[in-house]
Amino acid sequence: MTQGVLRVYLGVAPGAGATFRMLDEGQRRRGRGADVVVVIDEVDRPGLGDRLAGLERLGTAVPTRVAEADVDAVLARRPDVLLFDGLDRMIRPDPGRAGATPLELILATGIDVVTTMSAHRLGSFRDLQLAVTGRPDPDEVPDEVLRRADQIELVDITPDALRRRMAHGNVLAADAVDATVAEFFRPAHLSALRERTLIWVVDDIRRRRHEDTTGTGAPTERVGIGLTGAASGLHVVERGIELARRADAEIIGVHVRPVDGFVTRSGPHLDAQRRSVLAAGGSYRELVGDSVAETLASFAERESLRHLVVGARRESGRDAAGSVAEALVRLASTADVHVVAADPATPAERRSFAGLPRAFASVPAGRRTGTWVGGAIGLALLTTLLAELRPHVSLTTAALLYLSLVLVVAAAGGLLPGLAASLTAFVLLNWYFTPPFRSLHIDEPENLVTLIVFVTVALVVSALVDRSARRSIEARRARAEASALASTSAALVGSNAPLPELLAQIRSTFALDSATVLERGPHGWETICAVGDDPPVRPEDGSARPLDRTGQVMLVLGAATLSPDDHLVLNAFVDQLATAREASRLRAETERLEAVERTNALRSALLQAVSHDLRTPLAAIKASASGLLRADVELTPGDRNRLIVNIDRSTDRLDRVVGNLLDMSRIQAGCLDLTTRPSALEDVVAAALAALDHSVTVRVDVPESLPLVLVDPELLERALANVVSNALAWAPADRPVRIEAAEVAGRIDLRVVDQGPGIPPHARARVFEPFQRFGDRSTDAGVGLGLAIARGFTTAMGGRLTLDDTPGGGLTVTFGLTPVGTGA
Repeated sequence: MTQGVLRVYLGVAPGAGATFRMLDEGQRRRGRGADVVVVIDEVDRPGLGDRLAGLERLGTAVPTRVAEADVDAVLARRPDVLLFDGLDRMIRPDPGRAGATPLELILATGIDVVTTMSAHRLGSFRDLQLAVTGRPDPDEVPDEVLRRADQIELVDITPDALRRRMAHGNVLAADAVDATVAEFFRPAHLSALRERTLIWVVDDIRRRRHEDTTGTGAPTERVGIGLTGAASGLHVVERGIELARRADAEIIGVHVRPVDGFVTRSGPHLDAQRRSVLAAGGSYRELVGDSVAETLASFAERESLRHLVVGARRESGRDAAGSVAEALVRLASTADVHVVAADPATPAERRSFAGLPRAFASVPAGRRTGTWVGGAIGLALLTTLLAELRPHVSLTTAALLYLSLVLVVAAAGGLLPGLAASLTAFVLLNWYFTPPFRSLHIDEPENLVTLIVFVTVALVVSALVDRSARRSIEARRARAEASALASTSAALVGSNAPLPELLAQIRSTFALDSATVLERGPHGWETICAVGDDPPVRPEDGSARPLDRTGQVMLVLGAATLSPDDHLVLNAFVDQLATAREASRLRAETERLEAVERTNALRSALLQAVSHDLRTPLAAIKASASGLLRADVELTPGDRNRLIVNIDRSTDRLDRVVGNLLDMSRIQAGCLDLTTRPSALEDVVAAALAALDHSVTVRVDVPESLPLVLVDPELLERALANVVSNALAWAPADRPVRIEAAEVAGRIDLRVVDQGPGIPPHARARVFEPFQRFGDRSTDAGVGLGLAIARGFTTAMGGRLTLDDTPGGGLTVTFGLTPVGTGA
């Protein structure tokens, strides 16, 4: 009998839509004529009824739980396709069936099974589950069970979209969301769960392609990408970024500019590649070296790169990129070299890398070697040819031909090959073409003058050609220096903290072990910024350069061996660092001025708030007291009592306003007098509600079995009262405010839940600002300090205060408190 096919819709989290996708698949198969039945919980969710329309529900007329579904009924019905909501409910062995699971029994009969699963139930995700609930999921599914599925389809959704579904009540009802569920649906946990799920699926794809896998817990690696500056190099960058993302690795873009006598690439393509690396969250390094391969290999070893990605073109012959890739494979002892095929380069793109030369050299070693060999062969061929034509060639003609060959050798190989070619040509002319032949003796003085002039001209021209080549290299070096300094200028302008990036660029440019910026303080030298291993902590520990006129700020290079030309470039970098240091100082001064401006704005808001919220209760007290004191007005006992009650309420309101102002000033001054002690949460909640006199409209679910919390009970009471007062001001009359508490992930969560209009996510940070009313209707908070004081008190006690959506609409405020025994 044919085995059935198992298809699993794997949701990144509950509510991602796996059940809907399963039902959509069932409707598609039903439309193609397949016999489809469904076993599913009766869940009242929007859109579920439409997707179930026309599908046969297996079971009795009374809705049953999936866990109670009768496997015998499925086997007796024998549909083509079974839709079963919940893989975890099908894999528990049945002792009455020789230990076989319902899933195995159903598939064995040839029935295709389409099912769902939430990724948090995977056994390898147990650590995420323990972090939230403190215990494993009772419906945990071993990874190998899911891996045996014939088809796995990921149902992905972003944390923000899932939380919006949650807020709209499309995942769970409001009364079904307790502290544990709220913790599960926090953005940080959903992001971690989604990331782990995506990695798991990628790992499964690799396994299915018979590739080796390293699992989801592979250590973070570093991937270097060679930026060529070629139009085709962007493809190499994209492949490198893809590799880094698969390995969860750090990305470093590397750019080297060798001096080889060829025209280097233009800048726009290199800028585009650099921007791609930075957009992917990577960093950029511009290196310096005569040999691209050696420089990259040294950088890979120094920076502990695990992978190095470079490009090679698909074209005939041997090109520069191929040479670099081949040399890297030989030289890179610590990194895996990945050679990415790229498009053929244009004639103007004959070099793959560009950068700043570290050492002064007129001609690359490879070209110099080729010139030596070519010169020797050229002299031999020319001598052979002239020897055959000697009766028809004069000494002058032979000297001119030899001189032409010497000039070619000098232009290609520099001074030394030119000198060698000149002296060799002199000897050959004398031996073969100056009478007496095949002898170094010269009979005629005219011939001697000819040979002397020949060798003199050859030597002078060789020297001039070599000097011209050096000047050309100096010009390219100047362009390279300008490019390196331009990149540091871009970092200086575009970064809020340019010092680390500039130091990293200096370290890469000069191949340093470390670099640091030190500032003299009252207790000696202090490190402001450092890069590399074992950076210097004193100026005498390395090569030091002052960054200011007084020598109080120093740049110190560790293990630096610099040439005179390097020192010239370093001076420009020092100027850039000094500018960066000054920019940081000015930025700090700007932030200080902004703080002063915020203080002035706060003072203005305080005056505006106090002018209303203090005068209103004072005016009410004054009016009521004046009415009681007037002798010409006869008051009934009821009128007198109302005036007294008005005075009492206005006095309480005034007391709360003044108390909130004092509390806020203590929070901002950092002088809260905390007296933390083990406290029963139910007592604190009762005291806070008694102070508000709104207990009849609040539902409380605070179990007495909860551990004691380590708090200052008076401060927590006042913080809770402020939050509940705010909730009561906004909650509809027919939907009471709820106060719930539970132990979650090693802490106690106290939640105040209302079903009012809520607060949009973009405005939640603002409601914690002092004197920010945000349309507040509360008469207890007064000047808009309620949430600010609540968060200040909670933070001072070592807790946290967070805002979240209430499913179906509203706001949930959560106090995260420390239970006794876990430390403050």
